[in-house]
Parts: sequence; structure tokens; C-alpha cells
Amino acid sequence: MKNTKVITVLLIGTSLLAGCARQSTPSMMNTSLPRVAEETTMDQIPVENVSEGYLYKVAQNHERYGTNSLMLSLSYDPSSKSYDAMKAFQDLAGFKESLRKMGVSSIKAETVKTSGGVPTLMVAYDSSTALAPEGCRNMPGFDDGLTTHDIADYKFGCSVDTMIAKQIYRPSDLKGNDASDAIDGRRAANVTEYYRRVEQNEVEGDLNRIQRSDIQGQ
Repeated sequence: MKNTKVITVLLIGTSLLAGCARQSTPSMMNTSLPRVAEETTMDQIPVENVSEGYLYKVAQNHERYGTNSLMLSLSYDPSSKSYDAMKAFQDLAGFKESLRKMGVSSIKAETVKTSGGVPTLMVAYDSSTALAPEGCRNMPGFDDGLTTHDIADYKFGCSVDTMIAKQIYRPSDLKGNDASDAIDGRRAANVTEYYRRVEQNEVEGDLNRIQRSDIQGQ
């Protein structure tokens, strides 16, 4: 009988310890960050259709999504009597100048000889796009045709993160910016070091101190 009680106590103790053991289950929340997808943006348009509005749209898209120089290629038929090499060069120079005025600072341009066809402007540049975190999809019933039967596979927060990713103005910013000068940190440290060591009266100099009574007495 005594042995039975001992065994019972041991079993209860083991059960309690098992209940205190560390447990983990997959999170229902999305914990990943938006992704950045790299791609090449290309477009082509007949030269006769190139307008200030079109160039403005190119400049804005490049400023937002572009990650390197904007490449312009103007193709023309050298045998054409109405659009020769000089005309192609002049148009290309005009497009470059307009884009520079619209804020595009890095532009590479070239004329390309072709056989036949209408003069065409080709625009290309490497670009980045912000996407939802890996494995994320919108909430069932939101806009992808899924129903509540698929809710078990949905991670909460994915719909919000997807919409936020679409609103990121310059996706490449998600990768950080290494354009700062390496000596900026040292310069800032030197400035703060001066104010840490200098005497207070030396910093204040001959500034006139105005008391509240001086203002109220006027």
C-alpha cells in the first residue's frame, strides 16, 4: 500500500513537471518584413508619340523605382529620307535635356541603326518593387477569391503588410542607404566632444541674460 502511494506521488509530480516544460506552436501572426524584388523596367514608344507628359512619367517612375542610370536608345533607319541620323541625334538630345530638367541626373543615351520600321525610343533601367513578406497572402474574402475555409492558412497581419508594401514610395530604401560619408561619424563625435569638455561660461560667451522681471518691468 505504501509503495502504491509513493508511485502515485511520483506520477503526479512527473505530470506537473511535464506541464511546466517549454512548449511552442507556430505563430498565427506574420513576423516577416516586406521584400524587395529586383527587375528590369523596359518600355518603347514611337518617337512621334513622345510627349512632355510621357517623359515626366518616365522621370517620376525612375525616381521612385529606379536603382541605376536611365538608358535611352533611339532606333532609326539610316536609309530613311525623312528621319536621318542627324534628326535622331537631335531628338535624343532633346529627350535627355527634358529628363534632366525633370530631375533625372544619370542618363545614358545612344542611337541605334535598324532596317525599316518607325523611329522608336526605348527606355530601360534596373528597378526595385516592394512586395508583401514571403508566404503572405491577403485575408480570405479580401480580393483573391478565397473563402473562410482557407482562414487556417492565413497569417494575421499579411493583408496590412501587403497594403503597406504597395505604399512604400521608394522600395530601394528598404535595403538601406550607404551613401553617407564615412567621416560623418568622426566629425559629429568631434563636435560633441568639444561641448563636453569646454567650460559653460566659455560656450555662453558674453550673451546677455534676460530675466522674466526684465520683461515684465517694461
